Amino acid sequence: MLLQTKFKSRDEATRYQIAKNLIKRKVLSGEVGHNQQLQPEMDICRDTNLSRTTVRKAIADLVEEGLLVRYRGRGTFVNIRRTPSQKKLLALLVCQHTNVNGAYDLLIRGAQESAGRLGYQLLLANSYNEIDTGMEQAMRLNELRVAGTLVVPLQSASPDQTTASVIRTLRQADQQVVLVDDLSSDPAISSVSSQNREAMYELTKHLIDIGHRRIAFLTSVQTEAVVEREEGFRQAMQDHNLPLPPEYFLEVAGRSPSRQGIQEIDVFMAMREPPEAIICLHDLIALNAMARCRERGWRVPEDVAIVGFDDLPQSATSSPRLTSVHQPLTETGARAVEILVQLLTDEDAQPRQERLPCQLAVRESCGRGLVRPS
Repeated sequence: MLLQTKFKSRDEATRYQIAKNLIKRKVLSGEVGHNQQLQPEMDICRDTNLSRTTVRKAIADLVEEGLLVRYRGRGTFVNIRRTPSQKKLLALLVCQHTNVNGAYDLLIRGAQESAGRLGYQLLLANSYNEIDTGMEQAMRLNELRVAGTLVVPLQSASPDQTTASVIRTLRQADQQVVLVDDLSSDPAISSVSSQNREAMYELTKHLIDIGHRRIAFLTSVQTEAVVEREEGFRQAMQDHNLPLPPEYFLEVAGRSPSRQGIQEIDVFMAMREPPEAIICLHDLIALNAMARCRERGWRVPEDVAIVGFDDLPQSATSSPRLTSVHQPLTETGARAVEILVQLLTDEDAQPRQERLPCQLAVRESCGRGLVRPS
């Protein structure tokens, strides 16, 4: 009899935990958002095949934990309460691959410095550019009661949709959100990005001005920032009446930045008329491309000019030094935090989209016509 009671107690505890986890996930995933009503207890019982006593106990615990609130005669509602310390908790959700020292390091530095200066703590989360991981990280931030999150868009086949899913999950938990390194197409979402289109136009024009005509472009998956850079490149080529053969416009293979730009160099070298200059979407692609050129005996800039975008620290020390566009990444991270804090503290604050100017950084890799600094 004692053994039967023990097993029955364990079984009840398991059913209770199932009910609690199910309801909690509905809240943290944004399926039921802040101030929205939870489905009636009897419906939950029917959907889960659990008793009303079990479901009611799970709901009572989540009320105690500050995720739900019950109103007599009205039902149960999501009500995510934050402590004073949680109201000072921010997060930055990036899509950085492992072992890659790139633009996100500068972005993170700016965000951390700004958060500390304003009296906030900044948590770092990483989606590793996977939508499932991004959603789980968003739910984890909701569980920690983070007050606001900076979101770097995922680089997927449909980045607008996948990033929007992550943002919706955060917003449903009453978080403020700022999109970083991308211009939001949703007027209700604040964003901070660079003037990608204008900067890429100037970079392309510089190559044209110093004599290059056959110019190729290495791009990647279509985030808003990528589309803007492509548009700037195409506009500069069009304004100078230069052709752009389809084979000169390639999307890099693979998702890991450590491999991007390598096999594309082999493709260009095999052409009957290879490009004179190659514009890379970002510096890591350009640095990989230059390394591959050295391996294959293609001299930079004598045989082909290569330029990048971001102006990472390693671009100024590469051999040859890489011509790039200085993107204000540290400033972008800092400004994004400032906007996020304003949204959290000022009831009258409105969403805003800001685009920060970039600056051309001319070095040896772009080739002939370069005026070297004294």
